[in-house]
Amino acid sequence: MSDETTQGLADVQLHLVDNVEKAHAFIRWLGERRPMNALAIDTETGELPGRPREDALSPWHGDLRLVQVGDGMQGWSIPWQEWQGVFYEAVDKFDGPIVCHNIAFEARWFAIRSRWEIPWHRAHDTMIMAHLIDPLGSGALKRLASLYVDAQAASLQDTLSSSLAKNGWTWGTVPINFEPYWAYGALDPVITMRIFEKFYKSCGPDGAYNNAYELEMGVRKVVTRMEINGARVDLDYSKRKYDELIQYSEQVKQWASDKYGGYSITSPSQLVRLFESLGEKITEHTPSGAKSASKDQIEKFAIEGQTQEARELAKNILNQRKADKLATTYFQNFLDKHIDGLLHPSVKTLGARTGRMSITDPALQTLPSGESTVRRAFIPKDDDHVIIASDLDQVEFRLTAAMSEDPRLIRLFHEADETGGDAFTAIMQDIYQDPTATKSDPRRKLVKGVVYGKLYGAGVAKMALTAGVAEEQMRAVVDAFDRSYPGVKLLQKKIEDVGMRRLRTEGQGYVLTRTGRRLPCDEDRVYSLTNYLVQSSAAEVFKMNLLKLDQADLTELLIVPVHDEIVLQAPRKDVEEIMQTVKQCMTTTEGWAVPLTAGVDGPFENWGDKYL
Repeated sequence: MSDETTQGLADVQLHLVDNVEKAHAFIRWLGERRPMNALAIDTETGELPGRPREDALSPWHGDLRLVQVGDGMQGWSIPWQEWQGVFYEAVDKFDGPIVCHNIAFEARWFAIRSRWEIPWHRAHDTMIMAHLIDPLGSGALKRLASLYVDAQAASLQDTLSSSLAKNGWTWGTVPINFEPYWAYGALDPVITMRIFEKFYKSCGPDGAYNNAYELEMGVRKVVTRMEINGARVDLDYSKRKYDELIQYSEQVKQWASDKYGGYSITSPSQLVRLFESLGEKITEHTPSGAKSASKDQIEKFAIEGQTQEARELAKNILNQRKADKLATTYFQNFLDKHIDGLLHPSVKTLGARTGRMSITDPALQTLPSGESTVRRAFIPKDDDHVIIASDLDQVEFRLTAAMSEDPRLIRLFHEADETGGDAFTAIMQDIYQDPTATKSDPRRKLVKGVVYGKLYGAGVAKMALTAGVAEEQMRAVVDAFDRSYPGVKLLQKKIEDVGMRRLRTEGQGYVLTRTGRRLPCDEDRVYSLTNYLVQSSAAEVFKMNLLKLDQADLTELLIVPVHDEIVLQAPRKDVEEIMQTVKQCMTTTEGWAVPLTAGVDGPFENWGDKYL
């Protein structure tokens, strides 16, 4: 083959910049007129010699090998070590739109491994576009290419994969001038541009998804900066807690083994037999039909076990599992993955079909609400800074109240905000007709369980299990809530009716958020649309608040977004002023029947102190 191959898409030309003549040709090509005056940019990365393969994905540990530039007809692979100057000359002169597929990945690599940074004000991401157009579909570039560009677009990837396996190469060791490798890379921006040209109609200024797309691009910029800046962790504390938690876990396992004649509580089958020997009935099963000592099953035993011994065993197992998870999922990762004391979490701004964010490395999104042990590891970058945190106040419940148009529920929130009261306490007082009940009353927990159970589509049995009460007791609270605030149930019915009508007439049930984001449901789960709408609306409110923080010039202070909370590090000398600004940015008083308020807590020496 020549260096101008048409593999993958007919009439496409792919080039490798490996001499001066080709470098000049690349610069000349860049000056040509093209549709939308846009260029697509991509990278190929690898691990450094002697390093693990997963380093190929980390700009802090890996190697930038190729940078590719292309339009809809031509793609160029530029070996980074030898010819990065050509890339700089090109992008320094180019002022049109820049298109990437998964822009966060490219932005991190360019920020860490080059002097060029993504020009966010004229940047686009076809992966974000793909999610908005089809939230249930895969965002993988080759899949999109097969669907929207050319069914044969994945042929180069197949050829390359075979060659890597045959020769024992990795992404860090495959020769730069191996044609299937550089051609595979050069084809990516071509595919990206073709997809962009199709998706822009839906996501551009006149498109149905434009508002949602602009929001997501703005948030992606802010969150990427957070990822690059990183979050400082207390390594000494992390090591100490890891050791303590592992020791505790081992002690519980040994206690159970000694007490019950060698039974292992980490063996699912042995755990089933152990509980059955104590007179408990296993009601949970695995997909294959085997009895299962699942978390829900053990939680039920901890509450409703037939004997004190069974309840004690269940509680100890739950505590042991929690200790194990905290030690291995969090503290061990902190110790293994930090870079000079900084963690660089990977944040998916579209981690679910609803648009909620998720965080990995470490998996902060799965941190239990209010848990302080892990959060205490997060500290400010130096002694001149302190931690502050702001989270939305019951945002999903407030949005539900606003969408339900239930006058009694809406009035309750306004009264609670005016008096400094608590919405759940007010509802408890209302449905129990007990104005003397206080926030510490255990009935408040039942009310809260009903509210969030409804929002998440849980049945009465699950609500009861979560609240730790009998099902009959929880059912009475659900019925009382429905009588007092019928608008919530009517909202659920209205949304389900819309979903069913669309399922019948359009082939898919879905609902739209205020930004025009389309939220589809699985065919047999139309009831889930209420939850999707509330969750997605809350995610959009939170994301809009992040953009307000960015506009207030606070992006460099942001550490990490978790659930409905944003964590910041503020200079000690300016902390009071910054806390006021954060509260303003995180509060929405217009556009909804119920104010979407936020609290600001701090200053703290670590994030966990907020939860003590």
